[in-house]
Amino acid sequence: MQHEKFSWESGARSYSRSVPQIFSRAEGCHLYDRNGKKYLDFLCGAGTLLLGHNHPAIVSAIQGVSQPIMNNLDLRTEAEEKFANTLLPLLPFSCKTDEIRLHFCGPTGGDAVEAALKLAVIKTGRRGVFAFSGSYHGMGQGALSVSSSHHYRDVGLRVQADVTFLPYPYPYRFPEPYNTEAAATQFCLAHLEMLLEDDHSGVSLPAAIIIEPMQGEGGNIPAPPEFLKKLRAMCDKHGIVLILDEIQSGLGRCGEWFGCSGIVEPDIVCISKGIGGGFPMALIAFKQDMNVWHPADHIGTFRGQQYAMTAGQALLATIQNENLLANVKARHQQMSAALRDIAKDTALIGQVRGRGLYMGIEVDKNFENPGMVAKSIKVEMLARGIVMECGGRQGAVLRVLCPLNITSDIAQTFLEALHESIKTVEQNLPSAKTMAKAA
Repeated sequence: MQHEKFSWESGARSYSRSVPQIFSRAEGCHLYDRNGKKYLDFLCGAGTLLLGHNHPAIVSAIQGVSQPIMNNLDLRTEAEEKFANTLLPLLPFSCKTDEIRLHFCGPTGGDAVEAALKLAVIKTGRRGVFAFSGSYHGMGQGALSVSSSHHYRDVGLRVQADVTFLPYPYPYRFPEPYNTEAAATQFCLAHLEMLLEDDHSGVSLPAAIIIEPMQGEGGNIPAPPEFLKKLRAMCDKHGIVLILDEIQSGLGRCGEWFGCSGIVEPDIVCISKGIGGGFPMALIAFKQDMNVWHPADHIGTFRGQQYAMTAGQALLATIQNENLLANVKARHQQMSAALRDIAKDTALIGQVRGRGLYMGIEVDKNFENPGMVAKSIKVEMLARGIVMECGGRQGAVLRVLCPLNITSDIAQTFLEALHESIKTVEQNLPSAKTMAKAA
């Protein structure tokens, strides 16, 4: 394993601390280090590379643009028109496409969240926001204020006025008798209803409720459909803007175009990560009745990234043309069944969950240090040539964020390596560290 350190790197550098290899090139779902060793990439830029590295359709689209407009602010371009016309029919709205509005933001998902929060405040005239435990929405101060991680909040400016955090239905980590999906859903809905309905709750009606239909950094946790539907109904009743953060769950990752598809419609949907085909881009989409912006209310130098729009259009067309949503569902069936079999064969894994190619493998919560166990499995996976990352509470969740176009053979390679890694860790961990806490 390589441990070469660059003298100029910031102390905030994160991923390279556990993946110290120096990579020189990439193709498809593989990375190659400077020594030529091949690695299977199940991190993919935290889910950004939906088609893997250097997909021919994206490379061809970029190479096909002669004399490109590198940045156009918000001047109109052909690339933007082609991209928008491809995206609009795919958005999770039931209205006609000519009733949908797009607002391009800065280059990151956090910029989309910032814009969505601002738009909700302008629309409602209120200032409060409800967010959820386990949430992650970005590193900007507005996005950070609605993210729940104590670590990220403590190193920020701690801008948290008017933000109220609610429990997210996460039955695996809920105490009895709320540790089933139905009970966790009802508990969370009752909590929300009391805040909204009780005139002594101490909390004013918010401008917005922001939620990930499937939490990512929180541990790849899907929100139950019933919870999202009731949340939508409560927002309608109280005139609250429902913001769905689909930055990581959108664009086919969950087996549908969006994690909310067929379940609920948002008032605002935040989109980023994969939307630029590997190039930086972020946007929000909303219906015309939310279009209360005045000129220059939310500007940004990098709103008009033309390479991202060209690559993004190619990405969306490829997902459609290659029927990759069907592949995501097929690979989910293959992998989820195998992962549950692996979980039955070990004492280390407490739960396998997720949708599409957005799965979480959580180490048993009763272990003394589940995060250490997960990290040990990740290290074993890297030794077997597979890059992946952990997240969730205590860092105890191994997160699956592979490309949408992986084959059954690639999936099987991953599954076999994971099974071997888990068994190795199980055999080598000292018994004191693998013993569950006493009841």
